[in-house]
Amino acid sequence: MLLDTSVCVDLLRERGRGVRGPAHDALAKLGDTPIFISLFSLCELEAGMSLSDRPEAERRRVNALVGHLTVVAPDDAFALLYGEAAAYLLRNGTPIPVMDLLIGITAKSRSLPVLTRDTSHFRRIPGLVVEGY
Repeated sequence: MLLDTSVCVDLLRERGRGVRGPAHDALAKLGDTPIFISLFSLCELEAGMSLSDRPEAERRRVNALVGHLTVVAPDDAFALLYGEAAAYLLRNGTPIPVMDLLIGITAKSRSLPVLTRDTSHFRRIPGLVVEGY
């Protein structure tokens, strides 16, 4: 399972509030399923850390979370899949934010489902398995 950035942000917020919320529940349902994060989600998290009023504290929180995940970078199939999906979405008048497309294609290129709070964007990517909460 590849976690979208929204899941990571929700996990961090839930942990910060000291509550077990929907993101933690969704993660618990995965059991022993291997969990991955896209390099692009890591980039989004890095941007969020840099914008924080307390970037070093935020970096420690994010690193504690990401340290339990395997980071997945684009592979040889990535560019072709990205180009096909981007063209399909544009032709159909249903484009999605570039980072969501990059994250979704990372999952698709590795035959991984994506777990997200924002299912509407990811469900537009043909052939991508999307799980929401």
